[in-house]
Amino acid sequence: MSASTPQPAERRRVATILSSVALGVSGALLGLFAAVAVEAQPRTPGRVAAIFPPWWSSARIFGAAGTAGDIADAGGAPFIVILRGDPARLSERAREAGALLLLDPALAGVCARPSSPDATP
Repeated sequence: MSASTPQPAERRRVATILSSVALGVSGALLGLFAAVAVEAQPRTPGRVAAIFPPWWSSARIFGAAGTAGDIADAGGAPFIVILRGDPARLSERAREAGALLLLDPALAGVCARPSSPDATP
């Protein structure tokens, strides 16, 4: 066997290390996502930023959003819609309409459109 071909024991050791690293990274990412999702929950149940599937067309997104509540604004990304509606049912209706995630519009930085230079405060 040539010197550059790894031995079976060496392969198993490398595979074990790589799977441990992958598991650790996955756990860290999952924990970070959970922390962000909890912190970004809508503070006012009558106003939410609904994140719809990015692969949906704009027409489908706005059609689905319109069935969930009143469209208050469009987000900074084409698949984010700011909704207003009945606080008791808005979140449930948005999820039924296809929203993948609901965030507080004030905390979801991607939801805010950049202000234009000539906008007045």
